[in-house]
Amino acid sequence: MLIEAYDPFLEMNPFFKEPRNYYEAHAHEILGSIVFYQILYMSSPYISHALFGKHYEEQSKKSKANFDIHIVSMVQCLISILSIVPLIGDKHLNESSVLNYTPYAAFVSSITIGYFVWDLWVCLKYFKLFGVGFLLHAVAALFVFSSTLRPFCLGWVASFLSFELSTPFVNINWFVSRLPAGTVSPKFVAINGLLVIITFFIVRIVWGFYAIYLVVFDMWAVKDEVSWFLCIVIVGLNFALDALNLFWFQKMVAIAAKKIRGGKTETKKSDTKKSE
Repeated sequence: MLIEAYDPFLEMNPFFKEPRNYYEAHAHEILGSIVFYQILYMSSPYISHALFGKHYEEQSKKSKANFDIHIVSMVQCLISILSIVPLIGDKHLNESSVLNYTPYAAFVSSITIGYFVWDLWVCLKYFKLFGVGFLLHAVAALFVFSSTLRPFCLGWVASFLSFELSTPFVNINWFVSRLPAGTVSPKFVAINGLLVIITFFIVRIVWGFYAIYLVVFDMWAVKDEVSWFLCIVIVGLNFALDALNLFWFQKMVAIAAKKIRGGKTETKKSDTKKSE
């Protein structure tokens, strides 16, 4: 059996002995994913304490929650990146990225659905902390990935999860920015910041908008076999997510530019003091 077509957990379903659809077939994986991320979140204070020590303990309750959520986000993005590797070059899915199904692709989609269910709960619980942007992102992402188990665009799961390639650098940048100045080497901070901008631009902006263009062509090829309403909604949500990524990217560039200008200003001031 091909590795991309194999789901090691598929036959462990305790809820449905004879599933009527792919939602029932993978329900235990979705639930297992939700439970996994919740347990990870509950364990995150210990992980954060081990990694950041007193810097974590000195944070406010809300700030600690933010640390813990980013720990979960880091684990999730690494799982996503590793899990899509067997899907690269999946011939069956490539034959029809919109209509075809493989158990492993559905498994990857299911654990992602579980994460976004958990993420939606977090965005609602900490709405004042994260705001409407992250809430809309969670809702849109959950709807898009939930639709894949119809099946619909299951062949695009790997491509869209490749957006997560930028997330490790984003999370590292977030953690570093919350630590006291000098805790991490300025050179490391600068390199990671550059990687944030480069990877985010390539995978979420360039590839993000180009992927929508390709998805539309794939949908058009099977236009008589799919719901046009669902096609429009999926394309619209993906475009909205890409627009949101573009907004976040502009903020990243603005922050980076501000830091560079600040660094130059400090350098000029220090030079002036030396000359005096």
